[in-house]
Amino acid sequence: MPILGTRRRLLLAGGLAGCGLGSRAAERPQAEIHIGSSAALSGPAAALGQRFHAGAQACFKQLNQKGGIAGARLVSHLLDDAYEPARSEQNTRKLVEDPRVLALFGYVGTPTSHAALPFVRRWKIPFVGPFTGADVLWEPNPLVFNVRASYRAEALLLAADMQAQGIKRVGVLYQADLFGRAGMEALRDAGQPLGLQIGPTAQVQRNSDQVQSSLASLLAQPRPEAIFMVSTYASSAAFIKQARQLGYQGRFYSLSFVGLEPLREALGRDLSKLTVAQVVPDPADRTIPVVAAYQKAMRELGGKQLGAISLEGYLAARVLCEGLRNCRPPWTRASLAEGLATLGHLDLGGFHVDYGPQRHAGSSYIGLRSEP
Repeated sequence: MPILGTRRRLLLAGGLAGCGLGSRAAERPQAEIHIGSSAALSGPAAALGQRFHAGAQACFKQLNQKGGIAGARLVSHLLDDAYEPARSEQNTRKLVEDPRVLALFGYVGTPTSHAALPFVRRWKIPFVGPFTGADVLWEPNPLVFNVRASYRAEALLLAADMQAQGIKRVGVLYQADLFGRAGMEALRDAGQPLGLQIGPTAQVQRNSDQVQSSLASLLAQPRPEAIFMVSTYASSAAFIKQARQLGYQGRFYSLSFVGLEPLREALGRDLSKLTVAQVVPDPADRTIPVVAAYQKAMRELGGKQLGAISLEGYLAARVLCEGLRNCRPPWTRASLAEGLATLGHLDLGGFHVDYGPQRHAGSSYIGLRSEP
């Protein structure tokens, strides 16, 4: 993968239907627009970072091929953190210290995004489209621009579904870090008014699929009627497989961050009794204009793995590009933040976001993917 200082580019361009951008503000055009990213490109969560940035890069490449934004090509510095906050911190320091980098984009995960926030505040650099819905990213911060809905919004829909299914007792498998705690607290707050009993609970370590002790805790009698999982696809798949082998007949629920497509692959495509929240439209539904544009961009990049994760990366890239389009060159970190904050309501083609000085939450779209 490229590292800071390399000359590898994602040749993208403005004016296409796919990224919805045109060349504007032609005076004093810059040759390049530099964007920095840290994501899991290796390790047990690698599919999340790889697929998210495949979608983003599809948009960026298409954009550059059509001439960029006001003649400037978008240059992406994508660094691997293996879903470990210490590596995210190191990567972020490199990125913010490069004066060319105008924004941090597409960080993958709660602990890795949280590690970047002190740099965002100190260096006053926009932080756009993190792949997480944790509260820490929804706290007021004029430099953070979310695209996806929050975990609390996902939990409200999941808890309502549990109630509709007649479920009263829910066990929780949660990652032993900020992400796991955020997801568990979101479900607890959503479920309490509905009479859901949350417990027992058990932890799994980040980047681990060792779930034996968690199984013993969560499947002790009396067994909960459903298991809510706040972890990534590898640990969640390991837990589901082993719980099924032990005869567990209840439903499994998960936040969107689990990664629906890699989870399906890890389970051998067996998604029975599984409900997963989704924060983007169906990536196979070409009747939605933005999905059709995404699919076209992915085909042009040579991407064969269409799915919700890469669609989210594509949508986040669209928002970033619209923010750049909304301010005149020469671009700076401050002018990009202003450009994003004044976008207002945007219909990207069936996917809506809304930004203002006090509105940085982006989309409110949430759906459920549920199998009997």
